Amino acid sequence: LNAANGQCEGCENEAPFKTSDGAPFLEVHHVVPLSENGSDEINNAIALCPNCHRKAHYAFDRVIFIQEIKRRVLRLKADISEH
Repeated sequence: LNAANGQCEGCENEAPFKTSDGAPFLEVHHVVPLSENGSDEINNAIALCPNCHRKAHYAFDRVIFIQEIKRRVLRLKADISEH
């Protein structure tokens, strides 16, 4: 969440709102799911707004969506294979 600096790493817009403590509201998405032995490390996590988080799980083009994010977000390139 800190690495995203308040910006959704999917749509690249600012977080949709701030929480009661003033932090931008974004949700963590594991690129390789924990259930598929993905790590809980920063190089496997992206910060998404609620709409993009749902898109990452349910959209018909979710694989392409995640591949596009992986091309843009440099920290993901370290250890993540095409999943």
